[in-house]
Amino acid sequence: MSAILVYYENDGQLPELQDVFNEFKNHPVCYEKEDYDKFLQMEQFIIEEEIDIFICATAFSKRLIKNLYYLYAHNPLLTIIYFNPILKNNEFSEFYRAGVSYCFVGEKRQINMHDALNKLVNNHWKKIPADLLPSNSAGLPERSVKILHFIENTSLKKCNAENLAEYLNISQSHFRKEFRHYFGLNFREFKQRLIQHYEDVLLFERNMKPGHIYKILDYKNLSAFSRSFKIRHGVSWQNLIKTKD
Repeated sequence: MSAILVYYENDGQLPELQDVFNEFKNHPVCYEKEDYDKFLQMEQFIIEEEIDIFICATAFSKRLIKNLYYLYAHNPLLTIIYFNPILKNNEFSEFYRAGVSYCFVGEKRQINMHDALNKLVNNHWKKIPADLLPSNSAGLPERSVKILHFIENTSLKKCNAENLAEYLNISQSHFRKEFRHYFGLNFREFKQRLIQHYEDVLLFERNMKPGHIYKILDYKNLSAFSRSFKIRHGVSWQNLIKTKD
C-alpha cells in the first residue's frame, strides 16, 4: 500500500485533489498546507510515515525547485508528482531535473494523475512476490490476507511475530503455527526471503545505492547490510553488481 502526502497552496484546491483520491481509500493520504519555512521538516515525516508519493500542488518558484531537489536526493524511493492548472514550457525541465517524475497540468490533470497513481500503487516495491505466496492465493483465508496486508503496509522494523500476533489478537505461538500452515514455511524464513527479494528490487530494479537501502531495510549500518547480503547471496553486493553490469 502506498502512502501519499499532498503539499497544497490553498483550501480551494482540496475538492479536485480529493476527487482523485476517492478510489484510493485503502491508501493513507496526508495533507500539508504550503509553508516554505517548514518544507524541509517534512522529510522526517516522510521517513517516519513511509510516504511513497509526494504530490506538490503549489505555484512554481525557484525555491520550490531547490526544496524538491533536496527532498528527492534524500528520499530516492519517493515519487514526486507536480499537479497544477498551468505550467510554462520552460518550467517542465526544471521540475524533472529536481527529481519530479510526473507533471500533470491542464484540463486532464485529474484523469492523468489518477491513471499514474493506479500504476504506482499496483507496482509498489513492497508487494510480496508470487513465489512466496501459496499456489491457491486467490482463495486465501481472511486471516492470511490480513497477514499479507500487514507485511506489505508496515515498516520492516515493526514487521515481527510479536506485532503480527497482536494485530491478529492471538498468541505468538498460535501465529507461528498458522503462518506455517498458510505459507508452507516459518515466519523467520519467509521474512529473510522477502528481504532478499526487496534487496534485489531496490538494488537492481530501482538502481538504489546500498547507502540508502540499508536504512530502508532496517539494518543498523552499511556493514551489517553488507554482511547479511553476502550470507544470503554468497557474494558481496559490489561483486554482484559487477556481474550484473
